[in-house]
Amino acid sequence: MAITLNYYPKKVKRFSTGLGQDVGSLRSMIDMLQVFVVGSSIQRKAKAKMSWQFGDEPELKNSILNKLSTEPVLLTTDDLASEYPKKTGKPAVWKIRSVLPAIMDGQSIAKNEDESIPTDPSGNVFKTPMRAWPIRNFISSAIGLGLLNWNRINGNISLTRLGKQLAEAKHLVSEELTSDELTLLQLAFMSYPYAVAFLRSLENNKDGLNKFQLGETFGFAGEAGFTSFGEELYVGALTEAYESGDSFRIKKIKSNWESTSDKYIRGIASMLSKLKLISIIPQPFSYKNPKTGKNSHFSLTAYKLTGYGRENLGIALGRSKHKRTTKIITWDMLCTKGNVVYIRTIRALILMELDNSNGLTAGQIANKINANKVNKMPIFEGTTISGEEVSDHIKGLNGIGIQIDTSSSNKYVLKDPLQDFEIPITASQLPKKDNVQRQQDELRPLLAHVDHRYLQLVELALDSSQNSEYSMLESMTMELLLTYLDFDGASLGGANKPDGIAWDSDGNFLIVDTKAYDNGYSLAGNTDKVARYIDDVRARDSNRTSTWWTQVPESLNVDDNLSFMYVSGSFTGNYRKLLKDLRARTNARGGLTTVEKLLLTSEVYLTNNKYGHTQLLRDWTNDAIEHDEYYDQLVANI
Repeated sequence: MAITLNYYPKKVKRFSTGLGQDVGSLRSMIDMLQVFVVGSSIQRKAKAKMSWQFGDEPELKNSILNKLSTEPVLLTTDDLASEYPKKTGKPAVWKIRSVLPAIMDGQSIAKNEDESIPTDPSGNVFKTPMRAWPIRNFISSAIGLGLLNWNRINGNISLTRLGKQLAEAKHLVSEELTSDELTLLQLAFMSYPYAVAFLRSLENNKDGLNKFQLGETFGFAGEAGFTSFGEELYVGALTEAYESGDSFRIKKIKSNWESTSDKYIRGIASMLSKLKLISIIPQPFSYKNPKTGKNSHFSLTAYKLTGYGRENLGIALGRSKHKRTTKIITWDMLCTKGNVVYIRTIRALILMELDNSNGLTAGQIANKINANKVNKMPIFEGTTISGEEVSDHIKGLNGIGIQIDTSSSNKYVLKDPLQDFEIPITASQLPKKDNVQRQQDELRPLLAHVDHRYLQLVELALDSSQNSEYSMLESMTMELLLTYLDFDGASLGGANKPDGIAWDSDGNFLIVDTKAYDNGYSLAGNTDKVARYIDDVRARDSNRTSTWWTQVPESLNVDDNLSFMYVSGSFTGNYRKLLKDLRARTNARGGLTTVEKLLLTSEVYLTNNKYGHTQLLRDWTNDAIEHDEYYDQLVANI
């Protein structure tokens, strides 16, 4: 195996290979491979549809047709998956400008801009082509499975040897796989780290695991793109919704409480089940039916290892005299979101240093990476990698299915042979740490008891680009309180409800409001909601729009022992005056807590037996809001 550092003076092409959402049809994936076989039935079908469905771009059409007729077939992602943009308020365009939309259909019947229904040359209606984004997911997954090659320099995609075998194997028109196809695809998946990680997680769980249970350790758990809603919070919220008979809340939880990691897991599970490696089963949870008063149950989808799955996992891990399969890795699959250039490069270098040794400590790996040069220049100029950071990345690499064990001398040992891959270093975009990573670096060595996946709170609190990030900040914050800090409570969310509520055996009650803003959160115009939440729980008026307060134990004294807490990355504006006014208006203790302060106080609580909930709540609701006002005092108590 060879992992090579390659320097490029200019930008090179990128393609997030290895993971794709909603790749449910293995038949469509095999059809895609057959496009690269000159004269295949699928290629003939594609050409036939291109003859009448291709847009008014004769030069582009002729260029693609020439490529399809030339051995070996070399096509770019644009050749395979470009499309005409959809106009607002108009049906999706049914004309195509690339190959794969000719063989991959969408779900709706094709319409013209005037809503009339077009027909094909035989007079039949037809479906709109699949959009470019899901098609690119198929391409990404096929590259990750070792069925397609992708050239970083020119962007050309071609069949691998295994891909050619699968494309030319005996096949059917239906979704059912032939024996040859099944064998070849099982071989591919046992070289696919994510599939191995999935099966390995199920190995010792005879009752199976749901996607939330899997998501706690799957992939680069806890970072952007791999943050999963915790199973305890999800099941708790769904149970409460069923017990209260809130059908709207049930529907909302089922449709909205799914992170990117959960989607990845669901997509991989779909493919693994079709390969007979796992079975999909219901996982029941009990609740008391509000109408009948009797126990009822709802179910989550869970996954269980089959006999075939256990046998194939043994092959992947080199058991029973099998040779351990070579795992397919690309630089592009080592991170999906965030500061991808830096993170991918660090992880690739960790693999490179481990491959060139019989075992190294985290500190030794860090020293070697810090000394690495390319084109006679340090790769990470001005950036220092620590042993703690290396250990966190190795935990993630194990999570995607690359086995890195720890020896008795605390050395990391790479067990898997890896496919050759390159680490691209470009002069125009050198790997550097951003502000989020620098703050995580400062916190990482201080958090000995708080799981380092909660460092993701730093990034989530500064990401206001997606609604899913709001939900994940709320979910992870409440998970920290309820799972590690010994509070009871619930993650609520939704209109006219706090993001979360928590209480303890001492009678303390806390309302939590989480805010994700990249430039700091301002309280201006945002205090009325929290004031209303406080009034709601004190009034307990069943005629109000939301009755979320019914989940709060009536034994709690919410007049005297109520606190509120805003959680964000930082705060801006005249927040001290607004906070003082809110406290006076509600006659409640309350404060502004940065995620840094939340993590540090959590570590103190888990470290110091004398630091209980009283002091924890006092620190969350005091006026020490800026870094310089709380950092030194909290660190001194760790």
